[in-house]
Amino acid sequence: MLRLVTSTQDSRPNLPAPAAMVRPEDEAARAGLEATRLAAVERYGVLDTAPELAFDRITALTADLFQAPVAIIGFIGSDRVFFKSHHGTSETEARRGTDPSHSVLEPWIRDNYKHGFHAGVPLDSPDGYAIGTLSVIDRRPRRIDEQYMRRLRALAGVVTDELAMRLAARRALVQADIMKTEVDHRVMNSLQFVSSLLQLQSRNGASTEAREQLLAAAHRVRAIARTHRVFSADETRDRLPIVAHLRQLCDELAGILDAEIGVEGAPETSVPKDQVLAIGLIVNELAANARKHGAGRRIVVSFGLSEGEHELAVTDEGLGLPAGFSTTGPAGHGLGMKVVRALTAQLKGRLSTRPPPAGRGTCVAVSFPAV
Repeated sequence: MLRLVTSTQDSRPNLPAPAAMVRPEDEAARAGLEATRLAAVERYGVLDTAPELAFDRITALTADLFQAPVAIIGFIGSDRVFFKSHHGTSETEARRGTDPSHSVLEPWIRDNYKHGFHAGVPLDSPDGYAIGTLSVIDRRPRRIDEQYMRRLRALAGVVTDELAMRLAARRALVQADIMKTEVDHRVMNSLQFVSSLLQLQSRNGASTEAREQLLAAAHRVRAIARTHRVFSADETRDRLPIVAHLRQLCDELAGILDAEIGVEGAPETSVPKDQVLAIGLIVNELAANARKHGAGRRIVVSFGLSEGEHELAVTDEGLGLPAGFSTTGPAGHGLGMKVVRALTAQLKGRLSTRPPPAGRGTCVAVSFPAV
């Protein structure tokens, strides 16, 4: 039977096992070992994080097993022990002991439980560094046997297994992120390559109409590539600032169409991420039509929100629409308008035309519910 009074059951030093072979006077080596140990702690990302049920269950079970009021899972920082789980106490950290022959909790235990009982086992990383401790504490002196210490070490193993699974999951996410970035890069390169091929083919078209259709297809593919790039840059967000995206898209589109394209709208306006591609392609089609049929080079793209609806409008400086024009009539049966109608339906919106505010040119608008 072992009697434990404000000391750890495990007699190993606070520093990792290699530190035992370092001469006391070799401070540089000790500092290097401590820096490596701290790096091991940081890999797990647990310091100063919120309580979690998985760890709270372990401290509750530990306290119940030992019939003690306090159990702690602590992770050892440079000058303190952070209590990731603290059953039976409201304190969340303790000053760390500096003497490697004592428990890392020694100052805290001495101040709060100086005549009591403390049993603790280290939480070791796979490479042998002491990153934390699982401790059980009582105000009363007590005796425990080796069977109970085996159980405490087994519970500490559950903690380190949980940490290992989390670290593996984090590494898998990083690897998946690297793979996704590589896939995104290849997709964008492939789309740009297809666009370039279509542009080259348009120069050798048998007719003017064929050349124009191939060039329009090249622009559509390039618009998809541009939107895909935005997705890749903002992949963690559910909503995107659509006006900023439209400005970026129209800056590139202006060079392709040899036009001046202005974008109007509140910078803070955002839309769900899954709507951005449809909006970008609609602007691409309507801007291309405006440049083709408008009399001037100036095109205005506006995006606004009113009474629960977004409105996307593209305005040119042309002579206006011919009499009797309808987006669903014969004049609206071109491929570009078919694409716009399909994308408008995808947004659950409606397509309309009207005279622009200045009274000259054409304004094509798509209104759809704001979600």
